[in-house]
Amino acid sequence: MKRILFFLAAACLSAAAHSKTLVAYNTENTMQINVIVGAKTFTATLADSETGRAFAQLLPLTLPMTELNGNEKYHYLDSSLPTDSYQPGMIHAGDLMLYGNNCVVLFYETFSSSYSYTRIGSIDDPSGLAAALGSGNVSVRFEKAGTTENLTPTVPSDQAPSSKFIENGVLYIKHNAQTYDIRGTRL
Repeated sequence: MKRILFFLAAACLSAAAHSKTLVAYNTENTMQINVIVGAKTFTATLADSETGRAFAQLLPLTLPMTELNGNEKYHYLDSSLPTDSYQPGMIHAGDLMLYGNNCVVLFYETFSSSYSYTRIGSIDDPSGLAAALGSGNVSVRFEKAGTTENLTPTVPSDQAPSSKFIENGVLYIKHNAQTYDIRGTRL
């Protein structure tokens, strides 16, 4: 009987040691978000974790992200998110991670790393991500998928927008005292 209990305890400890990896790839109860860089939109899936849910509560969010090492963009949030850090060993293009408790990192290259991160989520198809992010600092918008009503603002055909302007690489249209971004979101 003691041997059976020992093996059960060992199996539970082994499963617990691997649970961080298993949680990262859990596909149940996932949330889809849009990651928007300039005119390019990428779909991402948030991790089904306390960190993923806390990040979702911040959305929509536009972050000025800083270039680092030719493989990532990062931004320090004003507040902390829950952490469950681990050493992933291999970082993949499209990984959205938390460094420490308040640094959002979006990776656009695949490489090995000994640093510890908490998984926020990942971009479903990172094709074109590196090109969209470019080599310098960039503004990146994170929003819940399906939150924009139209891709372009609805303006009556007999009326022209009163003004257009670009701010941080995003086109804005002002019409009848309302401001819209290029995706049609009323601001």
